[in-house]
Amino acid sequence: MAQTARISQRSDYLIQEIGVLTQKSKIEIIESALETYRHHERMRLFNESYNMLAKNKNAWKEEMEERKALEGTLEDGIEED
Repeated sequence: MAQTARISQRSDYLIQEIGVLTQKSKIEIIESALETYRHHERMRLFNESYNMLAKNKNAWKEEMEERKALEGTLEDGIEED
């Protein structure tokens, strides 16, 4: 469902400039920017969670033990069908 949103003159100018440079439509530019922003936010949250885990000595120890237990499991000699 398409909706209309108002953007600032500055944002419109930036979108137009990118359109000239890339020959992409405004929609393509906005969607690409949103995908990039979403990826950035997901990675930021992932990194925050990872850092919190690393700061918790007990949780980090469990993580390292689990990694060690899983190490090499892809080379277990069992062939995929």
